[in-house]
Amino acid sequence: MARVFKRIINLLLFPAKEWKSIAEEKNSRKTIYVHFVVPLLCIMTVTTVTGILLYTSHGIFYAICRIFTLWVSISVGLYISSFLITEIMARDIDTSVTREHNRVFALMAYSSGAAYLVIIIVSLFPFPFFKVFLVLAFYTLYLYWMGIPHIVQVEGQKRTVYGMSSFIIMLLIYLLMFFLFGNIFEAIFI
Repeated sequence: MARVFKRIINLLLFPAKEWKSIAEEKNSRKTIYVHFVVPLLCIMTVTTVTGILLYTSHGIFYAICRIFTLWVSISVGLYISSFLITEIMARDIDTSVTREHNRVFALMAYSSGAAYLVIIIVSLFPFPFFKVFLVLAFYTLYLYWMGIPHIVQVEGQKRTVYGMSSFIIMLLIYLLMFFLFGNIFEAIFI
């Protein structure tokens, strides 16, 4: 767990240096998912349940619905988005690195660390004041932008095209996942 927070802190404070370090790693999607995403999802689970049970009138079934939606949407969203970005962008931006699914997955997963921290804070303290922290989730976009030249080795105008196109793909996939799975799990548990 300490490595996860160290990585997030380094990305938040020293993004260029940390992206260079990440670029040298040869981790698979499974390794990144298990060692980075899952620990954060576990913390999100605890903070979401705690926040719901302590500060809202919703019951355990609502909490279960939120947890399932969170896990499935983030997990499936990461895999589908990284796959689509890799396949679509490899055709438009011709570098061998843009065709590497593991590297695109790493870029997405690690840059999302800031958003995961915001979800943890807002889930634990579901008060209107703390929703201000949601603005900090946009730092994920900056981290993603900073990681593009290091991880997928795209620079210049191609970087802009890659960044904007992949952001649109991610946004659409995540919105679809949260809407779809949120409705499915709500129908099951509530």
